[in-house]
Amino acid sequence: MGPRRKTPASRKSAARATALVACGALAIAASPFASAQGAGSGVEAKVSGQDAVPEAYEALGPLIGEWEVGPPGAAPAFVENFSWGPNRAYVWVKVLLLRAPGDEHLHFEGLVVYNASTGRFDYLFVVEPGSLTQESGEFHVESDGAIVRDVVLTAASGETTNFRQTFRSLGDGKFQTTLMRQTGDGWTPTFPGSDNLTMVRRAA
Repeated sequence: MGPRRKTPASRKSAARATALVACGALAIAASPFASAQGAGSGVEAKVSGQDAVPEAYEALGPLIGEWEVGPPGAAPAFVENFSWGPNRAYVWVKVLLLRAPGDEHLHFEGLVVYNASTGRFDYLFVVEPGSLTQESGEFHVESDGAIVRDVVLTAASGETTNFRQTFRSLGDGKFQTTLMRQTGDGWTPTFPGSDNLTMVRRAA
């Protein structure tokens, strides 16, 4: 049996399919997603070594790790964890409250991403998952080197409250951190002693 001859209709269908594939390839190549991939590849190429910190994230690099946080000389009250996302493209943050030995309660978690238009870091955290409460805002670095997290907490009711967390290096692998709440009288401790907390890397 000889080869089947293509009819005019089948030739038109094949040509149409080829054209659609070609158009699809062109659309993908021209899409913002493809452009972002190309831009990301350029940034990644500047990062050498598995432990290298991307240039845009150098300011947050010192915070990467798991930290026990509490009043100086006292037992830690919570654990704060900063970890890299895939390809070190963002930072994942998680806070666990230490309510009792072995009882670690997830207080909030979310991601931090560099904003090239502001040179700061935007973030969105889910607070007490399931409560419909969130924290959002920015991380930025002050002129004295302190890292500041400005917070807008939005409750399930829609009510908002401003908080601020500051991280200051103590120069020995530790940080001093403060947790403050904005009131009509200015900035006050979020809870007793939260204006002077120490962060120590958690033992592996």
